[in-house]
Amino acid sequence: MTRKEFITKAIDALSSTYSLGESKAIAIRILTHYLGLSEYEYYMEQNVPIPKSGQTPLLKALDELLEDRPVQYIIGYADFAGHAFNVSEAVLIPRPETEQLCRIITGEWKKSGYTSLRILDACTGSGCIAYTLACSFPKSSVFACDNSPEALEVAMGQKVFIDGQHRQPLENIPVFFQYDILSGVPEDNGSVPNIEDLDILVSNPPYVLESEKEFMKANVLEYEPASALFVPDSDPLRFYRPLAEWAEKLLKTGGRGYFEINEAMSEKVAGLVEGCGFSEVEILDDIHNRHRFVSFTKWF
Repeated sequence: MTRKEFITKAIDALSSTYSLGESKAIAIRILTHYLGLSEYEYYMEQNVPIPKSGQTPLLKALDELLEDRPVQYIIGYADFAGHAFNVSEAVLIPRPETEQLCRIITGEWKKSGYTSLRILDACTGSGCIAYTLACSFPKSSVFACDNSPEALEVAMGQKVFIDGQHRQPLENIPVFFQYDILSGVPEDNGSVPNIEDLDILVSNPPYVLESEKEFMKANVLEYEPASALFVPDSDPLRFYRPLAEWAEKLLKTGGRGYFEINEAMSEKVAGLVEGCGFSEVEILDDIHNRHRFVSFTKWF
């Protein structure tokens, strides 16, 4: 079987689940991953036979894809903001919308001229936000928390390079700690790092309504951690109320908060933070023109 023949076989097998474009992209991704090729090498040498030893992991990966397992979990990493982040079923697969959130934050603060920031990423999951902001602001102190020890194990095991081309290791590695944000603002008792006087509080908490499950694909429902995705329909702001309290107590004057949100809850989240006394509250759209983020400033 040649490389091209495998791609054709995979596209045909995946066509019932994915679009033609998605099927081809996934097929090329697993082929290049397991054979150690670049996409350029594949396109230049499509008719090269695949050794028997190379066919085994490819066919195994294809079987897993046909069972709806996400390709990122199969190959063990997800691309995000120019970095490859390790992922497992303990963490959500980083999404393009979350990458956009990082770009929004980076763009705002680089314009401000401030470089030595104090940043907290609450509900960090894989740590993709924390590491990305640490790379963008190498003189900053970055903290990140999650309630899941399994997620924190993944986050703390990331190998991120500030300069991908020259493999320059990231020096200001985020400080991770376990904490349930529903437990209230951490007390200064030595069990957590000092996270006061923050310039930035960012969070991508669970926000998908339980009732929205019926519209979601099996590759999400059967593999990604439900605790990082869903909130009860009866309490859609479950995580945003404590996050607003964290912002009120932990942000310094002039500090900024950034939340990723359910588009259906944009007005409610914005109303919540406005009711807490924050200023410059904005609802921002994602790449699909959906209300996806709320940002705000603490002045008082």
